[in-house]
Amino acid sequence: MKTTATTIALLSTVSAFAGSSTPPIESTTPAEVSSWEVRGALYGWAESFDGDVGIRGLTAPLDLSFDDILKDLDIAFMGALEVGRDRWSFLADVNYAKVSDSIPLAAAATTLEFEQKQFLGNFLAIYETVKTDTLDLDLFAGARVNWIDAQLSIPSDSRSADKSWVDPIIGARFQSDLCEKFFFRALGDIGGFDVSSELTWQALAGFGYRVMDNGAILLGYRGIGTDYTDGGFTYDVVTHGPIIGFEYRF
Repeated sequence: MKTTATTIALLSTVSAFAGSSTPPIESTTPAEVSSWEVRGALYGWAESFDGDVGIRGLTAPLDLSFDDILKDLDIAFMGALEVGRDRWSFLADVNYAKVSDSIPLAAAATTLEFEQKQFLGNFLAIYETVKTDTLDLDLFAGARVNWIDAQLSIPSDSRSADKSWVDPIIGARFQSDLCEKFFFRALGDIGGFDVSSELTWQALAGFGYRVMDNGAILLGYRGIGTDYTDGGFTYDVVTHGPIIGFEYRF
């Protein structure tokens, strides 16, 4: 089985790596303290896919390990942007991915061709609940938007589906300094609640290193899961893998 993934990064921000890795700008006036802050980042994500995509009874079982991803150099790219003032931040995480897979079907003695285009967007409002010199804790709520254009083909049949849906999500983001240069960051969210998906979730944890006053290198692991069914279409997939990037505060 071989899967290829190509992701085009637009503006994005809900990934946990779009946090406050850099120290705030020192100021002497109250006006400067409450000024707007913008943080941006660019990342690469080595994705693995586990789960099932089904269209009217024809199902593609996705089972691609991280070892396979490394061997085939299947990398997803994304960016991040966060805009905030005082305790509030507003984030938009937007990714576009194209995935293809050739899957042997032993029972039918044939191969299933799978192709999928996906838009994934997370739109959040974040509130800073705890902030000290070495620790930050944020709570957030918002929406996860999915659009999927999928096609499944075997020699005797071909089926396609074009679906879009929106899920409410809630979650938290945490960061703690380990020393002057190194820090730990984690993010988790959960949603769906049968509004559209039965369940959707995200988890990310990683470490950062401040290479300059306004910039940091980040390395971690990210997973996103979705369990969605609508009529004859089923999308029950976990996308996960290591992530690396660079974050900068403007």
